[in-house]
Amino acid sequence: MSRLRQPLFWIVLAEVVLMFVLFAVAWRVYEAHRPAASAGFPLPPSSASPPAAAPTQRPSPPPSRPSPTPGVAGRKPALFPVDLAALNRDQASLERAEDAVLVELIRSARGYLETVVLPAVRRVERVSTAISPATAQSPAATRKML
Repeated sequence: MSRLRQPLFWIVLAEVVLMFVLFAVAWRVYEAHRPAASAGFPLPPSSASPPAAAPTQRPSPPPSRPSPTPGVAGRKPALFPVDLAALNRDQASLERAEDAVLVELIRSARGYLETVVLPAVRRVERVSTAISPATAQSPAATRKML
């Protein structure tokens, strides 16, 4: 029961709930924008509209000589519909952008440490040595005092 009174418990619980909500929203968006499942084959025509005329029988084309690569007859194979060159270009540009962000983040963090944190620490160290004579003593003496 004492755990319910601690604010950290409620913060963690709220984060867990928030993560589940975000996951559900992301899943809904993914499902809504996911392309139709097809393996590159054309979909059969819809049977909702009746044919205008009876299909005529056409003679079957003469058997062609098999191509050296199965499934390729002067076009890209439909088995792998992703353009890998474009995917690699996109991935490379994403990595360059991530590197630029990381370099800027490191530069900003270093600048913050050098301009804000270090001067504050130095000021505090100067004030503590001026206030407490124990800090002017040797480290061994300071440890004995603690």
